[in-house]
Amino acid sequence: GLVGVSAALPNFLIRSALAAEAPATGGEQVAVVIEMSGGNDTLSTLIPYSHKAYAEGRKVTRIPENEIIKLDDQLGFHPRLKGFKQLLDEGRLGILPGVGYPNPNYSHFSSMDIWHVADERGRCPDVPYGWIGRAVESGFGEKSEPILSVAVGATKSPPALKGPRHSGISFRQPDSFRYTGDRNDEARTGLYQRLHTHPGPQLGENFDFLSRTALAANASSEEIRRLTGAYQSKVDYPNTSLGRNLRAIAGLISGGLSTRIYFTAQGGYDTHSNQRGAHDNLLGELNDAVFAFQQDLAQQGQEQRVLTLTFSEFSRNLKENGSNGTDHGHAGAMYFFGGKVKPGMQGAYPSLEDIHDVRNGALKHSVDFRSVYSTVLENWIGIPAEPALGSYPKVEILV
Repeated sequence: GLVGVSAALPNFLIRSALAAEAPATGGEQVAVVIEMSGGNDTLSTLIPYSHKAYAEGRKVTRIPENEIIKLDDQLGFHPRLKGFKQLLDEGRLGILPGVGYPNPNYSHFSSMDIWHVADERGRCPDVPYGWIGRAVESGFGEKSEPILSVAVGATKSPPALKGPRHSGISFRQPDSFRYTGDRNDEARTGLYQRLHTHPGPQLGENFDFLSRTALAANASSEEIRRLTGAYQSKVDYPNTSLGRNLRAIAGLISGGLSTRIYFTAQGGYDTHSNQRGAHDNLLGELNDAVFAFQQDLAQQGQEQRVLTLTFSEFSRNLKENGSNGTDHGHAGAMYFFGGKVKPGMQGAYPSLEDIHDVRNGALKHSVDFRSVYSTVLENWIGIPAEPALGSYPKVEILV
């Protein structure tokens, strides 16, 4: 939206689009957040195969023991997560089970809002901004430019990125992030290009917001398209939405874009009926895309400075429903990838006996997801977490 709107901005707003963009140094640590939309079934992802309650609660959706990729005598990965297992064996995958928040909300929209804004009230007049937007605002101050947070593959900007003075940059695919208002008029396109390369007179601080967002977004669009278009990966990514999104992110990271937090999503995890086939495919897509991404980062010499993490708005219930699927639950597992993660299980699996007595039994959480956010912001990105999130204990997910 900013790209199109800014085509109508008069010259007096153009100070210098390139000057507004933060310089790319390529050395800062980067976080990549992957949303698993719809409520991923943790019990079919990180499977407590030896527990009696799992066998009793899952008749149709249960993963047969002979198919499970066993991690020990109690837990194992879904059979489509072979890449996860390799990354785990190589010390490049950490697992944090039992993540959630108090008084869980079982609505997709409300729970996802809670995760995006990091507040149990969800999006409301008292909580208008997302956790990433607030963090960038408080952590980078006057340098908080749109390029610091980028969502790739989004049809609309994720609420997590929305901030007081900027909402990051969001595009479905790199080539679409460009000015297209006069694509058939070469004269106007030429004027547009001049508009964004020649500074105009200064007219006061009232235009700071406009110049920082619209103009920096336009300046960034050309760089983003250039970096992703020129990127040559030696890794074959799967031809899926998530695979393409992560390949684009890898190109931007390796190209030295100054973005500190990337966001992308994979949908389809709302598996109320006929779960097995759909969930199997989703986890296969996730595995293949993430594994390719990590291999690519390693080959490009970038893996030590990139932390990739997954989240879902909630998990699914212990007992399956009558439609060969599972309903909305609570606590789920988060997965962390990279060269500096603390590998293996970083906590106990939620009890399959002490559960929420609702909707066929929802697993209880032991870790507040805001503790994860706080750790990522403070111990990885290097900015204070409390101004954006409040005070939460850190979790042991990094070495």
